[in-house]
Amino acid sequence: MTSPLIFSDLPVELVRDIFEHAAHSDRTMARSLTLVSSAVRRWTDPILYRTVILSSARSVRAFVDAISNKSADFVRARVHNLGIFTPGPVQSIHRIVFTCSGAQNIACGFSLPAFQQAQGNSALQGLTRPREQHFLGVACRDGWDASFVNPAVTRLRIHLSSFDSSRPDCPFAFSDGAGQDSGWDRLKALSALTHLAIVYRPTGATSPAAIIPHLASLLPNGGSGEGLPSLQLIIVQVAGAKKDASFAEEAVKALNAAAVSAAGTALRIVAEHAPLSVARQWEDAVKGGQGVWEGAEAIVRERIVRK
Repeated sequence: MTSPLIFSDLPVELVRDIFEHAAHSDRTMARSLTLVSSAVRRWTDPILYRTVILSSARSVRAFVDAISNKSADFVRARVHNLGIFTPGPVQSIHRIVFTCSGAQNIACGFSLPAFQQAQGNSALQGLTRPREQHFLGVACRDGWDASFVNPAVTRLRIHLSSFDSSRPDCPFAFSDGAGQDSGWDRLKALSALTHLAIVYRPTGATSPAAIIPHLASLLPNGGSGEGLPSLQLIIVQVAGAKKDASFAEEAVKALNAAAVSAAGTALRIVAEHAPLSVARQWEDAVKGGQGVWEGAEAIVRERIVRK
């Protein structure tokens, strides 16, 4: 690299630290730095690709163009966090997920049933190092199925706009039409899960606390003997519009009170208000902000100590 005069007397390692710090601090700056020189591009590209967030069809197409100029190994190794919050183009989304198979944390804000119908589940199932999957917004609007989840995933959040709170025994709608199958049985197939979060909007049809026994049955030794062997935490994120704020508040209180009253493994069920934007919460977490799980983990520890 031909160093600018200002850096000419500095060790290369220090120059690299300066550029990497600048790239970490601002994404726009990181993109600009890739144009400085080939050496600076080698330093900053991994930072630029570590967390990829695509919120429009235009950004999806642009990213497809960008990875077309990279080796498959580069993309697979560099993209750790992948968030796609746009409905399409579905074929391009499939290519991105397939190419970014090394992603450890993936958030899907596109219709999973539509994606499955058009492209199948091979890309999601083909992730090689998955740790977290978040199915947010419209992802589960038309149904949810455990086949969307990579079997190695340990942390899962599902945003269930189709959740029927009047049927706590069978609350999920499924895209394959198998609505009579218990949604809890589908979740129990995900044996690697340690953390589960469910975002849903309760109705007044039945008490929000009616869901607690079903959630508790997912936990080890939860009464059924068929719980998920590694599950340590269940978060219920209660969604509600401003006009429903008081109802959502009461739902959170009722859920937490029921969990504490049930004691035992139910102490690991924590209710909280859903963030205004679950997608923004995910983005903040992967960028080093407050995570999705830490607050609830602290509540569980406090409950166990008290008991």
